[in-house]
Amino acid sequence: MEMRMRVNPSGGAAMVETPASASPGSTSRERNVFQKMLSEINNQQRRADIEVQKSLLGETDLHEAMLALEKVDLSLRLLVQVRNKLVQAYEELNRMAI
Repeated sequence: MEMRMRVNPSGGAAMVETPASASPGSTSRERNVFQKMLSEINNQQRRADIEVQKSLLGETDLHEAMLALEKVDLSLRLLVQVRNKLVQAYEELNRMAI
């Protein structure tokens, strides 16, 4: 799987995971879970971008925009850590002698 950075015009950035191909051991259920997580983070990013735009126009406080951006950042960091732990567990299972 490949991670790409998407930068929005309003200054927000999001990591978007694009699968190069289906991994041999992955199931459709696992893919669906990660796709759902990525979709939710993408929606959070869009809402945060809207908050930033509203803040720039003076319609909302900068505080609201910063909270939305931090929420997206935290969600993305959590997702990346979960992915890293899953990859680490997969690699450890591959190293085990059966």
